[in-house]
Amino acid sequence: MRPGNSMESTDAVRKVKNAIWAFPYIAVMGLIWGYLAGASSGAIVGLAAAVAICVLIGSATPISNGPRGGSAVSTRSQPTRNNMIVRKQPASDLNAVRYHKLCHQFDDALLKIEEVLAKDPDFVEALLLKAQILWEGFEDRQAARACLLTILAVASDEKDVFHSWALNMYKELDQK
Repeated sequence: MRPGNSMESTDAVRKVKNAIWAFPYIAVMGLIWGYLAGASSGAIVGLAAAVAICVLIGSATPISNGPRGGSAVSTRSQPTRNNMIVRKQPASDLNAVRYHKLCHQFDDALLKIEEVLAKDPDFVEALLLKAQILWEGFEDRQAARACLLTILAVASDEKDVFHSWALNMYKELDQK
């Protein structure tokens, strides 16, 4: 194996992960817009467009984990003492929560996110999802704020993307 080969395969894996991560969201949007535009045949066209868009996303936007990738912005938070713990919770659980939230099945989403947080109470992505579920599904401002404050405490670096998102949501809740 050549020395550079490992780096190339890592980039390829990142591209595939980007395409796979984006597909469910784009597919739902494609199906909805396609269906609105032309019933079932339009939905199929919308789904085909979603596949094409995901392929473009995967090939054009690799995640950067450092200066090597140029100026691409990583949406992952920087390693800190609190989030360096390897997340044992599979991403499929968070995807199930997102699905329930998208379908307005907030009770199921809340139960699943509680399972995730029982295993890792400082998992900031899960805490952000829980805050969104509590506000959007139950209009429980106090509980949503408590989740957001936990995120701000755990991800205390102001450059951390979850810190920014939690702070923005907290400010939005204050205005409503």
